[in-house]
Order: sequence, then C-alpha cells, then structure tokens
Amino acid sequence: MNTSHCFHCGLPNPHNPLILTVDGEDKPFCCIGCQSAANTIISSGLGDYYKYHQPDQTPLSITLSEKHQQEFNLLDRPDVQSQFVRQQDETLDQAIFLIEGISCSACAWLIDKRLLQLDGVAYAQVNSATHRLSISWHRDKLTLSTIAKTLFLIGYRLSPFVPSEEDQVIQRTQRQYILRLGVAGIGMMQAMMNAVALYSGQIIERHELWLWWTSLFLTIPVILISARPFFTSAWRALAAKQMSMDVSVSVAILSAFVASVWATITASGEVYYESVNMFTFFLVLSRFLEFRARTHSAHQHKNTMVLPTLCRKISEGETVQCTVNDLKTGDIVEILAGEVCPIDGVLLSGSSQFDESSFTGEFAGIQKIPGDKVLTGSVNLESAVKVKVVALGAHSSFNLLRQLIEQAGNDKPRLAELADKGSQQFVWTTLIVSLLIGIFWYFYQPERAFWVVISVLVVTCPCALSLATPTALSQALSKLKKQGLILTRGYALERLAQIDTIAFDKTGTLTEGKFSVVSIAHIPNSLELNWSDQDLLAVCHQLEKHSEHPIAQAFPAITSHHSPVDVSDIKSVTGHGIQGSTELGTVKLGNAEFTEQLAVESLDTQLFLTINGHCIAQLGLNDKIRSNIGQLFAELDSLNVSAAIITGDPNANAQDAFIERGLTGEYFFNARPEEKLNIVQQKLPYAAFVGDGINDGPVLAGAHLSIAVNNATDLSKTQADALLLNDNLMTIVQGIHTARKTNRIIKQNLAWALVYNLIALPIAAMGFISPWQAAIGMSVSSLLVVGNAIRLRK
Repeated sequence: MNTSHCFHCGLPNPHNPLILTVDGEDKPFCCIGCQSAANTIISSGLGDYYKYHQPDQTPLSITLSEKHQQEFNLLDRPDVQSQFVRQQDETLDQAIFLIEGISCSACAWLIDKRLLQLDGVAYAQVNSATHRLSISWHRDKLTLSTIAKTLFLIGYRLSPFVPSEEDQVIQRTQRQYILRLGVAGIGMMQAMMNAVALYSGQIIERHELWLWWTSLFLTIPVILISARPFFTSAWRALAAKQMSMDVSVSVAILSAFVASVWATITASGEVYYESVNMFTFFLVLSRFLEFRARTHSAHQHKNTMVLPTLCRKISEGETVQCTVNDLKTGDIVEILAGEVCPIDGVLLSGSSQFDESSFTGEFAGIQKIPGDKVLTGSVNLESAVKVKVVALGAHSSFNLLRQLIEQAGNDKPRLAELADKGSQQFVWTTLIVSLLIGIFWYFYQPERAFWVVISVLVVTCPCALSLATPTALSQALSKLKKQGLILTRGYALERLAQIDTIAFDKTGTLTEGKFSVVSIAHIPNSLELNWSDQDLLAVCHQLEKHSEHPIAQAFPAITSHHSPVDVSDIKSVTGHGIQGSTELGTVKLGNAEFTEQLAVESLDTQLFLTINGHCIAQLGLNDKIRSNIGQLFAELDSLNVSAAIITGDPNANAQDAFIERGLTGEYFFNARPEEKLNIVQQKLPYAAFVGDGINDGPVLAGAHLSIAVNNATDLSKTQADALLLNDNLMTIVQGIHTARKTNRIIKQNLAWALVYNLIALPIAAMGFISPWQAAIGMSVSSLLVVGNAIRLRK
C-alpha cells in the first residue's frame, strides 16, 4: 500500500495517515475530511467513482518570480543560517520564524498540518498569540528554502526571528491595520451620512438611487482593503477543510454586500451599505487592539538587547575590527567598558563586572575573573577584558534562552487545546443554528430573515473564545520572565499552579554551593606518606579540576604548590566520588561508601582520600545555607505547598538545620541519582523538583515538574521544565502566585466567552440586535478578554 499520498485528494500524507478500507484494501488519507468524504461516497453506493478517480499526486507547480526564488535560496546559505539556525544533533536543525498573514488559530493549525506533511519535518508548532513558528527538520532530507516555498504557496510569508527584524514586521503590520482601519472608518462615516438622508424619507426616488450607487462605490474599497484579510483567512480555512471564526464573519459581510449590490443594480429592495461598513470597522478595530496587546506582551518577554555586528578580534598580537559573523570558536576578542558582549566566551585576562539583567532580571553587576563564563548580551560595566569565543550565533546562550521562551509559548497547555477545539466546533454549530434561525424567520417575517441571520453570525463569532487562553498565557510568560523564571514546556504553567509539594536538592540549591575545606585530618597508614595539607589539597585539585560538581570548587588551583603525584584516567562516579590513577596506585576522593571507610557523624560534609584502599586523609567541607531559606519555607507553607529535600549528601545531621528553618516535608539523604528519581516518582508523584547538578539530570527529566536553578549544568537545563535565571529561590514562590492567577484568569475568560455567546445568541435570534450592534458586541467581548489578561502585568 502506497501511504505517501492521500487516496482521495492526492496531497502528501502525514507520518501516520488515517486508514479506510476501500474494495477490500486499506487506503491512506491525509485528514479526517478526506476520510469522511470517501466514506460517504462508498456508503452511498458510489464506490465506482474511485475506479476512474486519479488524483494528481504531484505537488502544485507555481512559477515563482526571480525575486522570490532568490529570497528563498538565500535561506540555504550557511552564513545566513548561522544567525538563527541551531543544530539539535547530527542531522536535526531547529529555528524560529515570524509568520506574516496569520489571523486566527485556524491559520496556525493549517500551517502546522501542511509543514508536518513535508518529508523531513520532525516538529512544527505555530504560536497563534505571537505568530512565531518553531520548527525542527532533518537537514539531509529538506532544505529551508523548500519550507519557505511551501508556506508561500498557501499564502504565508516566513522570515527568521531576529529581534530587530521582528520590530520591522510589527511596524509593517501595524501600518496595514491603520490603513484598513482608516479606509473602513471613512467608508463608515460617508455611508452613514447617505443612510441618514435615505432614512429621512425626504429623498425622491431618482436621488435615492443615486445615493445607493454612491454608497456602493464608498463600500468597495472597504471590501477590497479592510475586509480582504477576513476573506483570505476564511478561504484558507475552507481549503483546508477547517472552520475558523473568519468564515462566519466573511459570510456575514459578503452576504450583506452582495444583497445590497443586487438591490442597487435592480433598483429594488433595500441596501445596507452603512451596516457593512460599520461592522467591518468594528471588526478591524477589535483585531487591531488585540494585535497591540499581543505584540506589547511579546515585546516584554523577549530579549530586547540588540547585539553588536562589529567587534575587535585579537590576531597575532594585533587588534583588528571585524564582523561578528567572521568570528570562529577559539578566537579572542576584546570587549571595552560599556560594550555588549556579542558571543559566549571565557574570560582570559582582566576582570570586570558584567550586567546580565537580560537573562536574570537583576541589574546589579556580577564580578568576572579569568576562567569565568561571559554570556552573549551581557554588558561590560568597568574595564576592558579579553574573552575567548566558546559559542556564537544560533548556539549562544542568548539564542538558547530565546528559543526556550518560544518553546514554552508554542507548547499549548490542556486548557488552550480545549479552547482551540471548542472554537472550531462552535463555528460549525453557529452556521447550522443560523441556518435554522433563517428558515424560521423566512416563514415568520421574510423581510427580516436575512438581517437576523447576519446578526447571529456576527454576534456569535468566537473571537473571545479563541483569545481567552493565548492572551493570558502570553501575559503570564512576560511576567514570569521579568521575575526571572523561564518556562520551557507548555504544561509547566498549569502544573506550577497545581503543585502541593516542592522537593529541593540541597547542595547548590538550598545552600550557596560554595564549599570550603574547614578541617583536614591526616590518617596514619602503611604508605608512610609525609604529605602536607597543601600536598593533599593539590592531589584533590588534580582529581576535581574538570568536575562541574560544587564540591570541586573547594579545591582551587594551588599555584604555589605542585601535586606530589600526577593523576590520570580520572573517572567520576555520580553521587559518590571521583577516582584516578597515579604512580602509587588508584586514588579515590569521595564519601565513606565509595572509599570503603566508616562513616563519621558530623555537621560538615566528610570526604575521604584513599590510595589503593588505604585512607590517608579525612576532609571536612562546609557549605553555607542560603539566608532566605526560612522565608522560603514560610511562604510555601502559606500557599499550602510542602517543602521536602532530596540530597545525595550522606550527612543526615544537616536535617536539623533545615527543620529549624521551617522544613515541613521529608528529608531524604544519601540518595543516588536513580534513587532520587524513584523517590520523586513513587513518594512524590505530583511534586516539583528543584535542582542544579549533573546528577539531577534523571530526576529533572522524570519529575512531574522540574526547575533548574541559575547555576545548573547544561544537562540540567535541557532536562528541566523551567529555568530560574537568578539566585533568589523566592522567585519560585512568585511564579506559583502568577501561575495560579493565570489559571483563574483563563477560566474567567473562557467562562465569559461562553456566557456571552449563550446570552447573545438568543437575543440576536429574536431579532433584537442589528448587524452593526452585533459587531460592537463581539468586539467588546474580545476586548474584555484581552483586558482581563492584561491584569497579569500588575
């Protein structure tokens, strides 16, 4: 069975097509519409139709202009893609694009469906609130120009999501809205002036016909310019066998206009040009205000920092100016005081403070010394430094953060998916109800039937229902970003509002993560090593120098003292310790179990240094508990959220210190990574887990909700559902407040949209609302939903 193309329409099938048995054979279908159509044909006894039906299974061939072809081919250039395309793995690329031409959630659905039909697209999701497309594709199967052409052929333009270019797109769209609004406003005012004269009853028949024709010519620009996007969107939806809110709007506008044109040509009946102009004006006005609210929110939670295009590269001891695009990994650049860092790098020489507020929301400068990481978009506040390039372009932290924000906006929570499905079903229901209402009025008062149907179609347009969740989610993401919490999964907001327990990792999360050696006890052994404290610390540094665990920071490089032995073949055993090979044998540094020593009760973290199983030293390490932990536990308790601790530290005595600060949940200690995961899944199945270390990767991936703190490893960040961008754990409390308020507002918006339609439908069906009043009611309903969502800014 050939499953590549639809049996009914011939278009390419998705990866898992729908199946229907035709003449004893399973046939594939691209969507439920084609499957239903085929089923109807066969069940009606017309199955012979498919004996002669040969759908064109070749893609639509449209000759593109040379200008368009050049634009598409430009997207395939490696130097262009380096600015916005990120490689997920060896074959998969990922990028974010702005889409022009989207008017509602049905457009987003159509784009998703069409792109997923392309061989090579692994993921495609359009955010209907921000009009951004997040897509992943296999570079060996599909080119970016093909993706752009595909969207162009169904009426949408694609452009890379670059903050500066996004502003240009927003400004261009805003100018288009203002033009449409101006044309509709002028047409409405002039048509209303004609209507006043017509309704006065003082106009003779010849002059009345003249006013009709004048109103027609005034309305034509409104139809062609102001209302055209409604018709375009409706046509796309119908072509995709999908219903959108613009279908009912277009039916209402075109029906009234065509009826008026017929009356004008035949010089009989009634004309309603003023109503056509008026509800077109109010429809465009509501869309424009919604656009302004949406783009304002998107502007708030994006990285607004404009990165420099030029930099100073140090080559062969000389400083030369070059473009950032010319830089490569390993190059050295100089960043002067007051400049924005254009790359991710490591500080080589000099020291300075950097403003990382574009990431953390904290405007206080962070001191950087040689060896520290410097982030793209951070501002050098004090003195000139030299930085080695580690990552740039689409692979920089600046772009990674932006993509995580978009990922959160694109992944829809359950309420948003239900609202989208509900709005599409509502359009079908409205059209059927409108037809039944029209039939009733045709026999009751035929002269009013047409306008009652128009009023029903306009007043029940589900704009408010479709806007209820996207606007609230967009505002919530904006506020959380300002607070310093980035959600990277669509379900994270809903789960954050519902959690009743938070499980914290201890080291580096509830503590400052800055270990220091507070005691060194030399243990007599048969090796008879006369090592000093500095010798022991130097060996520990040799073992830990490549580790990302916070304990490794307790053993800085000993510049004035060399290690008494060279350590090689270093291997880390997550959650236990680290070992290596020396000329004396195997050296281990870790807990009592790992080094096969007897555990010692102490308030400090105890590590043992052994060679071939002989303990030569016992080291006591101390990590200070964060100062605001007591306040954190108290605030969580006031929200009815219990605080638990899951740590790999074998020291159980630390529990008392946290109980004194208000710990309300359980304290799990000496937990390996797999044990942490079991605890979260079995004992705390609906808890949020907050961690930072590489050993927290499995539990961050398996927890109901996971949050990686600011100093987390890269692995932890990729596994987490949310990222804490600053060092203040109280941000999580603020995030819970915001998530719960967002849930309330979404439910309020959905309730209002449903109640409004339930009330407005019978009133319009009884003939108490004219079309222009229906347009005002629909617009006000949509604006109330947007206004309610904007409350999240406070």
